[in-house]
Amino acid sequence: MGKRMRMTLPKKEDDLQKVVEEVAEAQHDHGHHHHHHHGVEGIEEILHTVDVLMDTMNTRISDLEEKTDRLRNEVVNLYRLFAALVEALAAGNEEQKRKALEKAMNILEASLKQA
Repeated sequence: MGKRMRMTLPKKEDDLQKVVEEVAEAQHDHGHHHHHHHGVEGIEEILHTVDVLMDTMNTRISDLEEKTDRLRNEVVNLYRLFAALVEALAAGNEEQKRKALEKAMNILEASLKQA
């Protein structure tokens, strides 16, 4: 048995579908030309394809988790910003309003630095 090589698949759904179709076509062509080698060799190719697809799926899951964390942080920042703006609108004097607006500006600056 040879060493399995890992390959990177594209993340776009159309490109991934193209790869799946090419693998299926290769399996079909292989089956027509080598009927007597159908067993173990075909299973190894299928297992390798499943392994590659699992790696791709895990990469996509990690990417989605990272994006979800970033979006969660942005939502938290929006709530903080809205709270500071409401505080500024409800301020009883100019000093309280200025402090609340400075707080809002700090939240925006911190958010922009993270982006």
